[in-house]
Parts: sequence; C-alpha cells; structure tokens
Amino acid sequence: KPWMPALDLPALRPRGARYQSDFTLEYREPIRERLNYTLTSYTRYNTGALEPAERTRALQLPPGAGPRTRALATQWQRQSSGPQQVAQAALDYFRRENFVYTLSPPLLGDDPVDEFLFDARRGFCEHYAAAFVALMRAAGIPSRVVVGYLGGELNTAGDYLIVRQSDAHAWAEIWLAERGWVRVDPTGAIAPERIEL
Repeated sequence: KPWMPALDLPALRPRGARYQSDFTLEYREPIRERLNYTLTSYTRYNTGALEPAERTRALQLPPGAGPRTRALATQWQRQSSGPQQVAQAALDYFRRENFVYTLSPPLLGDDPVDEFLFDARRGFCEHYAAAFVALMRAAGIPSRVVVGYLGGELNTAGDYLIVRQSDAHAWAEIWLAERGWVRVDPTGAIAPERIEL
C-alpha cells in the first residue's frame, strides 16, 4: 500500500510523499519493501476552513443510516448548544446503553446503522466509528471515519516502534469551526482498555 504512518499532524512530508486532503501521507507508489523516513509532527493544530465540496462529503449519510438514527441525532441536536455537546451525547449513549466491544459481532442486515445502535449493540472499532459518524452527520455535523493504527511495540534495542496490522484501528473526526478536524474515538467509550493497550 502507499500509505506512510505518521503521528498527527505531519509538519513536513518526506521525499516522494504527498499529503492527502485528510492530512495523511501517501508515497508516490505502493511500498513493497522497508522504507525509512523521519517526521516531525504537530500535536496541537488547527486544520483550517472546510471547503464546500469537503463539507458536502462530510455531511452525506452512509447507506443504512435509518430513521431511528436520524431521530436520535435530531433530538440531541435540539437539546444541545453545539457540536461538542452532540458528540458528548453520543459518547454518553455508548457508555450508558450496554454496548459491547467484540471482534465477533453479529451480522447486520439492510439497515446496519439502526440495527447496530438499537438492537445488536455489539461490534468493534469500525462499527463504533461508522455509527458515531452517521449520528454526527444526521445532526448536521461534518464528520468522517479515520482508519490507521493505535499503539505498537517499542523495540528498545533498536529504538523504534513496531506497528503491526493487529494495531489497526478506526476512529472518527468531527469538524468544529474554531478548531478544524478534531479526533473523537467512540471505541474508548465502550472499551477503554482497547485504547489504553
């Protein structure tokens, strides 16, 4: 694959790499062998204004965002004073409603978001990120699913971090006018130990 792992937000791109619109780094061709590069990243940043086309994409509801999802998001939107409160309401919902983190979730049918949020309530990081984004978009908050890696194993002898496919993770970002894209990890509301590990 062409992706180059980096901590948010890479300050300079390595030779042969380019930034994507979501600030990820992509190499000029698929990486087939070990590639060493050094990065400096900003841990505090503002991603700036949201372009109209990007806003439109970030508000599109995924197929299967059903009526119960839309109704719940609308309720939170009416009761909240802004996007951060809506996001907090979603995280509180995940904590309060007996959701379970599992790598063996049930299969979902034709209305997967509603089925996950109101019936199955069992899933892994992609389920939580996708459901959270559907709720945010239904509440009129630009949002997106982000996939990457969480953690790794420090090799102290070589002074580097080994990141494996088993470290793959999905989370969400919401766009706030005063801060740009802001990370929200709904899996942490269900399985904090998954995040802490």
